[in-house]
Amino acid sequence: MKFKVACIQTNPQTDVLANLREVAARVAEAAREGARVVVLPEMFTYMGSEQGRLASADALGEGVFARLAELARTNGVCLVAGSHAEKANTPGKVFNTAVTYSPQGDVVSAYRKIHLFNLRDGGGKPLYCESDVFARGDSIEGFALPVEGVGARALTAVCYDLRFPEIFRDAGGRLKKERFDVVFLLAAFTHQTGQDHWEVLLRARAIENQCWFVACNQTGFHSEGRKRNYGNSLVVDPWGRVTARLGEEAGILMTEIDLALVQDARTRLPALADRIF
Repeated sequence: MKFKVACIQTNPQTDVLANLREVAARVAEAAREGARVVVLPEMFTYMGSEQGRLASADALGEGVFARLAELARTNGVCLVAGSHAEKANTPGKVFNTAVTYSPQGDVVSAYRKIHLFNLRDGGGKPLYCESDVFARGDSIEGFALPVEGVGARALTAVCYDLRFPEIFRDAGGRLKKERFDVVFLLAAFTHQTGQDHWEVLLRARAIENQCWFVACNQTGFHSEGRKRNYGNSLVVDPWGRVTARLGEEAGILMTEIDLALVQDARTRLPALADRIF
């Protein structure tokens, strides 16, 4: 089974509505070109201060989340809707929440980012700590990809999760050993680390799990030009080959996923079948 997937690579700033308008236009364009699954980057709705992040948060099913459900329904696509700040019960904290919607606008998966990036200097002084504003999620589950005629199991992960291979091997519980056909990695991967680590890690995770990796990244400068993301959204097949890539421009990466390659890789090299841990 083959189907078209599109990654929408954006350079979001602090205007949530402007960011949403750009994405809405890109999603509609991708749908017209035949995409059945459309993927957005991590935190595509807002990039700026922590105070602004908190102010932009919505409860699940409301605000931005409701708009994304309508975007999926209007365009008739499965929307792997990047991530957005979800209100949390902890004062001063939000979840980094990635929701996937069916072509009917129904929620099929809601993942709250588990691994939070906390950078400190040699003396332990915080330099940049996601845990200052984000609450940590506590679970990750696979789901049936809601595309008619496509019997695929999928998983959604967010940015820093990429550095923790165990999350892809044991999603859903201790040694559950669920296998996925497609993993969607939604990111705001920095330019500095992206140059050396982005492709290497994505290809490694695809090879380890013998599945497709669809990685949608932010690009360009944000936060008044102080920070920069790497772009280079790409798709890796189950043999570890990059089959499609964007540069650092904002735009749409459109390609085809062939699910037959999953079983082909697992037959040619039975690493998952031989797995002990």
